[in-house]
Amino acid sequence: MDDPRAPHYLLVDDHSLIREGMMQAIRSLDPSARFSHANTLQGALSKLVDAGIDDPIDVVLLDLGLPDSRGMATLQAVRAAAPTQRIGIITGQSDVQIALECIHHGASCFIPKLAEIDGFMSALRALVEGRLHFPSELLSPSDVEWPAPADDTPPRVIRLTPRQKDVLQWILKGCTNHAIASALGISAETVKLHVSAIFRAYGVHSRTQLVLLCSRSPSALPSSDDDDALHTQPQGLNETARETAA
Repeated sequence: MDDPRAPHYLLVDDHSLIREGMMQAIRSLDPSARFSHANTLQGALSKLVDAGIDDPIDVVLLDLGLPDSRGMATLQAVRAAAPTQRIGIITGQSDVQIALECIHHGASCFIPKLAEIDGFMSALRALVEGRLHFPSELLSPSDVEWPAPADDTPPRVIRLTPRQKDVLQWILKGCTNHAIASALGISAETVKLHVSAIFRAYGVHSRTQLVLLCSRSPSALPSSDDDDALHTQPQGLNETARETAA
């Protein structure tokens, strides 16, 4: 019998072979995982509603090209129906602009279907473990560059309050301010103030830049046993990348 506390994945792809492959790959990383399946956007939305609060979906693995929806509209619809769930994108499109748009619309993982098996499994492992993953070949220096600091530049010391750490974790899951407010039991205006403070602490100007920084620099992420000071090398986007990522 399935353990009701085990992670519940919703696999959304119109090819049953892809869904079966994803299921087997995830089970190799987490044997306790449970699965629901959908081959259309409407089917996925129905699964999310039917799961409800008794057996909620924890993670959605989503193809952007479905028979009844294509592109960012697919991700936006699922994010609206699943405001706090982790969403991983699996797609046949290996394009940096699409990856950046997925980050902007709340994805925490981007997996090209044509990725090498090692890269594919690394991405799935990140999704299973609740980490961010965006392929380095898509976010290359020519597209989104974090200039290396000078050798004598000290690491940036980032200080976050416990509540700001909470908000940061929800941001990195792709949640909107309203979803974060609901999850934490605070007002959306208070969340907005925390988000602004987090941006200032990290030296970024958008959620996309924040997600990119945290995916490239795991040391910038707070952990449960951190004190309020986090350390990361000072990094920033070049002007072209700022426009792309904003």
